Amino acid sequence: MKIVCLCLILFCVLVIVVGIITVHELPGKIARRRGHPQAEAISICSLLGLIVFPFWMVALLWAYMRPVFTPLPLEDEAPGADSAVSQAADGGQV
Repeated sequence: MKIVCLCLILFCVLVIVVGIITVHELPGKIARRRGHPQAEAISICSLLGLIVFPFWMVALLWAYMRPVFTPLPLEDEAPGADSAVSQAADGGQV
């Protein structure tokens, strides 16, 4: 009988731990589903909420917020940059 009780207690602890982790992953999933550009940061912030609970609340609000800044392209190319690259590849010969 003691073995059954011990197994039941361990099962309940496992279910509670999995439930807490699932709830803490929700803001990241919501952000990805909504196409938020900072979804990875939101996911990390929500998992940090396991340690400091207000981080999870901030992440949940952040997942529903519209991004304040628009993402910029990483490489800005001048309009004539393609021709300069092709000339350098040819050695300058046409």
